[in-house]
Amino acid sequence: MMVTVSAPRGVGEAMLHLDIDDVEHERRRAAGLGVATGYGFGGLDVLMGLPHGLPVPLSALNSHQREYVRQAPAGICTVNGGQVVRHVTRPCRVTLATVRARSASQAALAAASRFTQFCARRVVITSAPSLSWPEKVLEFGLYGIGVCLEHEDGELETLAEPRPWRPKRRHTPETWWFAETAYGRFLNPQPAPETVGPLPAA
Repeated sequence: MMVTVSAPRGVGEAMLHLDIDDVEHERRRAAGLGVATGYGFGGLDVLMGLPHGLPVPLSALNSHQREYVRQAPAGICTVNGGQVVRHVTRPCRVTLATVRARSASQAALAAASRFTQFCARRVVITSAPSLSWPEKVLEFGLYGIGVCLEHEDGELETLAEPRPWRPKRRHTPETWWFAETAYGRFLNPQPAPETVGPLPAA
């Protein structure tokens, strides 16, 4: 599954390749829940502190955590008998971000680099390489960013493979937020601009 977002640094659009968690997606549909970013990073930080599917005594939470879980919709968590159970999990994984640009410019490099902490990255260019092309390929390769040349017939020629993504940490509120933002575009491909969350700062 792929969704389109505005590319940072003013370089056209970026396409995010998603691996949707079908079980979580269907659970959210049944619960009437869309994205789970109601309180931003702070809310996701609370959720990450709770084990999935296991009851936790409210007395073990601080005041901020208790306030959040008591206000959260049932599709996110439930509070019953002095205990809270988290139901929500990350709805998808973003496996690749593809930035489209006319050429392998510094702007394209900067735009693709904004996705470094979230997924593998690739730039698709539409103009033929210049005389300085070997140096450009090397520069993109040093950052682990793949490069493809799109020919007039739409065929993609791979000039540099993207480096497989390896997270520095297994899971963070920022990566969960990014996944929720991408999931929101999956649910609503053409949302109003104000409903599209910004990328966390690189």
